[in-house]
Amino acid sequence: MDPTQDIEVASLEEAHEEMFRLGWTDGLPVVPPTTPLVEAFLNYLGRDPKEVIGPVPPKNRIATVEKIAVNCVMAGCLPEYAPVVIAALEAMLRDDFNLNGVQATTNCVTPLAIVSGPVVERLGFNSGDNVFGGGSRANATVGRAIRLILWNLGGGYAGEIDRATMGHPGKYTFCIAEDRQNSPWDLIHQESGFAPDSSCVTVFACEAPHHVATGSGYVLTSREVLSVVADTIATAGSATMNGGGQVLLVIGPMTARKLAGDGYDRNTIREELQELAQKPVGLMKANKFLNPGHPFHWAHTIDANDDNIMVPAIRHPEDLLLMVAGGWGSGSGFNAICHGWMQAGGMAQTQEILFPK
Repeated sequence: MDPTQDIEVASLEEAHEEMFRLGWTDGLPVVPPTTPLVEAFLNYLGRDPKEVIGPVPPKNRIATVEKIAVNCVMAGCLPEYAPVVIAALEAMLRDDFNLNGVQATTNCVTPLAIVSGPVVERLGFNSGDNVFGGGSRANATVGRAIRLILWNLGGGYAGEIDRATMGHPGKYTFCIAEDRQNSPWDLIHQESGFAPDSSCVTVFACEAPHHVATGSGYVLTSREVLSVVADTIATAGSATMNGGGQVLLVIGPMTARKLAGDGYDRNTIREELQELAQKPVGLMKANKFLNPGHPFHWAHTIDANDDNIMVPAIRHPEDLLLMVAGGWGSGSGFNAICHGWMQAGGMAQTQEILFPK
């Protein structure tokens, strides 16, 4: 599938139908990548159209600046969004991310792009109400461009290379932004060594978000609030509960204010959630989770013969990724949990976004 090939059509309607026929889209219509639209992106970027960013697994078709621009046009991006898409792709192509596995696994994970820093306000990314939903062109089209690149260049075709048994809606678009105005802690990119005023994108392959109402706006202790979060993290059937790996906690601003007001920082949140997010061996065995012979399975981490020993969902405190986003809502203090793909891949990678000078 090569959306850079020249196609002549008689009408816009015919263009849409031809792109469906050629398999350039995963089911949703896309913007026809006409020469003027693509050239507008290339002129903005000021880079050699043939510059290679890298091969995109599993098909390993070469992602050039031009092909990225084409997919950005198809997604409905503005030219200014292209550097975010390029940075996200560069992060996904690192070995530690294992994009080949993420694209082909039967698990239901897909790359989530988390935009952080001044770029959020600069380009209008949504970090507030409905952060995982619609309403923001930047969020929707950047996430969509990433997915089209994984489709057209990576060949992540559903039911073929992509063997996800359930999938999730993030396979159409999956991009959120961090709320630096309401975050009482360092931003997610700062933990990777970037300066606070850097604009970055972090990619993390994860399941769909699980909504968590903690009651942080009511008269509860922070430990009680985190106990609710911990119970959601330690879901017996999740990949991370059974095989370790990373978990993303998207903390709503109300919950962030509660925790920070009680003196919690990132480290104390991680340590307390590691302590609280556990299940007893007896319960795990009763669930008879398939394939205990898997190299990442919980049975390899503790004494599986003692039913009273606790299995931690978070094997190491640093496996818990933290960010602030979402709306204030009511006193329920809403948050979200996104489980990762065990230790098999999709580990969070952060890349600085470089804009044309």
